[in-house]
Amino acid sequence: MVRPTAPRPNAPRRPAPSPAQKSPAQRQREIATLLMRLDAMLKQTGEMGLAARERISVGGLTRYRRFSRRVRDFFALAAVAQERLDAAPGEMEDLIGPMTTALERLHTRMVILFVEGSAGFFAGFARVKALPIGTHEMCGVELRGVVEIRKFLDDPLYDGERGQALRAEADRIVKLIRVVMDRIPPLPDFGEEPSIGPKGALNSPLKGPGAGLPRPARPGGRPPALPPEPPRPPPEVRSLSLDQFEDDEED
Repeated sequence: MVRPTAPRPNAPRRPAPSPAQKSPAQRQREIATLLMRLDAMLKQTGEMGLAARERISVGGLTRYRRFSRRVRDFFALAAVAQERLDAAPGEMEDLIGPMTTALERLHTRMVILFVEGSAGFFAGFARVKALPIGTHEMCGVELRGVVEIRKFLDDPLYDGERGQALRAEADRIVKLIRVVMDRIPPLPDFGEEPSIGPKGALNSPLKGPGAGLPRPARPGGRPPALPPEPPRPPPEVRSLSLDQFEDDEED
């Protein structure tokens, strides 16, 4: 029996074999799987939008943020599916058209779902009397998301009366979010540098309680020198006598 020899420490490694190119059938299954996943996300997103509108005044904004996050995940996955379709080989020419049409329909349904769900939510949220702390900042994040998805409606795919109605509804959502943000002030900024607010305004930092203290040392740098303490006066020394103790006992 021949024993296996240990590999030499300086022996050159063989290059890893290049991955095999996917066949048209494999690419078809991959794109079909993405479309099925998008369809499932569409149904799940609709349920999350309904949950956000059930109790708007109690945790509604948190549930809406989950809804909008799922919408963004959908569009990110839809972009991946579009890349797969663009890179499909010529053998899939008969399938590229129907799959592209299916992807566009899913994309359109999600845009409509998001616009209608956001309009229904913020129409009610704008009437909530007591807004939670941090609403200004959270609505600022959602405002940027609505503006980004609003750009989809400028595509020729959304021409016609339905597209015009969706654009008007999206613009109304932006106004509702701004109304909510104007009702509650932003959280104070105690940082050392100016910051950009949710609406794009430059906010100057406030002077907090620790404004006069030295800045903490940066990693790898010297700690700031502390000012010398003023000299303390010597403690007062009082002389005691036995007469004082006798006076205390008589009292």
